[in-house]
Amino acid sequence: MLPQEVRELLNTNYFGYLCTRGEHPHITPIFFTYDQRDSIHFMSEFRSRKIKNIMRDNRVSLVVDVRDENDPFKNEGVLISGFAKIYLLGESEVENYDIIYHTYELFKSKYSDFVEFEDKGDVLVEIKIVRGSYWKGPRFKTFKID
Repeated sequence: MLPQEVRELLNTNYFGYLCTRGEHPHITPIFFTYDQRDSIHFMSEFRSRKIKNIMRDNRVSLVVDVRDENDPFKNEGVLISGFAKIYLLGESEVENYDIIYHTYELFKSKYSDFVEFEDKGDVLVEIKIVRGSYWKGPRFKTFKID
């Protein structure tokens, strides 16, 4: 299980910065949900750069942080590293419907103006968390998921 501080950051923040690997590193903001266990989920268009990169190399990182412009010692955040899995909506195997439905419910509860899944090439991505670093001000601590 993730440390309490990390769970709080993931549950109370609305977007993070996803880093994928392509010809060059690619960083993009995403809306995400946390499943309260060991996975982060987000959605994207199938044609996006991040999805193309994940299809070539599924190693990803995600940063979620809170910044205080007046006092850097109050800044806190988490850097998560893991492996991404792409679920094609409408083409998923039966066992994947549970994760798709659960993620849909998480998005609806976290983002009240959530746009429905569409069959226009949207995909669901699950990031299985492997390790990470949490910081508050100048103090860092690392964690691993077994």
